Amino acid sequence: MSNRGRHVVSMDEGWLFQPDAANLGEEEEWQAAGLPSPMKVTVPHTWNVQEGLEEYRGAGWYEYTLYIPENWCGSRIRIHFDAVYRDTVIWINGHQAGSHFNSGYTAFEIDLTANIRYGAENRITVKADNSPSDVALPKGTSFDWADDGGIIRPVKLIVTGQTAIKHIKVSPEVQFGQVDNRAAGKLSADVILCEPSAAATVEIAIFKDDQRIWHDVRSLPPETLTWQLTDVHLYPADLWYFDHPHLYQLQLTLREGERIEDHVAVTFGFREILVKGHELWLNREPVRLMGVEWMPGSSPVSGMAEKQDELTAMLVRLKEANCVITRFHWQQGSELLNWCDRNGILVQEEIPHWQQPDEPDQRTFALALSQAKEMITDHSHHPCIFAWGMGNELNGQSETTRQYMKLLKQEIQELDSQRLINYVSNTIHFKPGNDATGAGDLLMWNDYIGTWHGDLDEHEVIRQIIADHPDKPVVVAEYGLCEPAFDGGDARRTEILLQKTEIYRQHPQFAALIFFSLNDYRTQMGEDGEGKWKQRIHGSLDIYNGVKPSYAALREISSPLLLAEEPVWCEDALKVILKCRNDIPSYAAKGYYLTVSSAGGELARQVIPDMQPGECLTMNITATANSVQKQVLTIYRPNGFSVLAQEMD
Repeated sequence: MSNRGRHVVSMDEGWLFQPDAANLGEEEEWQAAGLPSPMKVTVPHTWNVQEGLEEYRGAGWYEYTLYIPENWCGSRIRIHFDAVYRDTVIWINGHQAGSHFNSGYTAFEIDLTANIRYGAENRITVKADNSPSDVALPKGTSFDWADDGGIIRPVKLIVTGQTAIKHIKVSPEVQFGQVDNRAAGKLSADVILCEPSAAATVEIAIFKDDQRIWHDVRSLPPETLTWQLTDVHLYPADLWYFDHPHLYQLQLTLREGERIEDHVAVTFGFREILVKGHELWLNREPVRLMGVEWMPGSSPVSGMAEKQDELTAMLVRLKEANCVITRFHWQQGSELLNWCDRNGILVQEEIPHWQQPDEPDQRTFALALSQAKEMITDHSHHPCIFAWGMGNELNGQSETTRQYMKLLKQEIQELDSQRLINYVSNTIHFKPGNDATGAGDLLMWNDYIGTWHGDLDEHEVIRQIIADHPDKPVVVAEYGLCEPAFDGGDARRTEILLQKTEIYRQHPQFAALIFFSLNDYRTQMGEDGEGKWKQRIHGSLDIYNGVKPSYAALREISSPLLLAEEPVWCEDALKVILKCRNDIPSYAAKGYYLTVSSAGGELARQVIPDMQPGECLTMNITATANSVQKQVLTIYRPNGFSVLAQEMD
């Protein structure tokens, strides 16, 4: 083609699939001969929600036929997988083009150029294998989620000039003025090309709300493979915050002479997150946050191969539960993280170390670091990611694990020095001063006192944690009720939520709470159900996104604003007294608004003046009482998510 920048082809439609239980594919050279008995599928896809394959762990083959026109000759052609679970080999026209092993949730890219046939059909073949593995992370069958095999996230073909951008690492920094404390943005970026360039120029532009706000053109010397963008200063900078998720976009256009070789756009945001003593500070304000963990891949219809609309539906549930912080036990896809960027959810994304190996060794260290590099390379531009997680529930009381986490944190800091790095423990309640979570920036505790951890004295455990770590914030990374392992149903789940949250609120050292979990979830180790319905009943939603009573309790307890009194009608006005919480959650409410509505539509709308934690505010809303129709007072966040709704008599 007459190449003009970057051409991206979605490869969701048109795939063929065939399981390979007898492991005959490579012996019979399916990559060259084609799949003998395939079925049509769309990607994302997993075989573990298909009838008859729910329990299948092994190899599955995919085939895609793509016509490559003659005028693409001279281009660079790559295929990008957002994730394939798990061990993957890729062929193009029978020639092996690449592979990806031991990591089923990180993105990877394969260059197909060398074996492309122009003006002809090209066969792309993918072998995926989800057999349990003792040399992968997660290890064996030691993980509490679904091990769905297949091309579980989107695939795209990327066509560029030969001089193309392989990777951009964007590093935004926030600088605050000494006098007015207004924020300025400082941007740098490390750029890696696919191969050394001839003499080239790069046009650099930064956009905010579709308006170009910065521009430059720079020359690259011949044989450049890596280069750095520096000295970009933006003042003032709009900061990314979960209620005000301001985003910027960096665009790079690479040219050789007059010909555009590549064009890349990367979205980013300016925000600062710091630990100050036992407090967590976001953009120079102390915050105490309420969150919930969502376990993706839990619909028995789609499994881990969720489409964007399914991901969005769950994320809306999370946000409308008034939860602004979450964590994921394993690496997530770009579509999910893009939504969190746009809509304001803080995320800790983790390497899938889950309980095993109990005391990790050097081989595990190398694998964990490799996954960390892939995760950070692909996701470092997302402002929603505030922390990287090193693992979950290993033997945190052992010296081996403590030293392991210290060394892993040092390596991850070399990759990204601007985020927090943490290890999540379920053993800190034994000897808090000795636990491996102390190696992280935050103490992260899975608290199941009363269920998995037995009947300990919760108050004494908390006093000891604080005494042993007086200058470090505590985050409860999990608490809740898992059925059927423990009885009591959703009523007990609500009781645990309310009782434990009230205990944590009494201690200012607790900076964030992450309830577990938003949803009942499919998991290969589940105690309830069989096949694709195998699950743990741990959530405030069922596996079909249906709401349980505990969801309303989570939404109420997580709201930053409260009605201090029942709203009262006074002639042609509604008197509303609001309180901004000052325990957990605790953060400023800026740009919130309220409406009064009925079945006939919206009757009134008013902006709520900015409120600081602990403040009360009286508002008189011009509206008329209606004795016929129910009227509803609703409070919203600045980006339109409801905080609370109150029916009025």
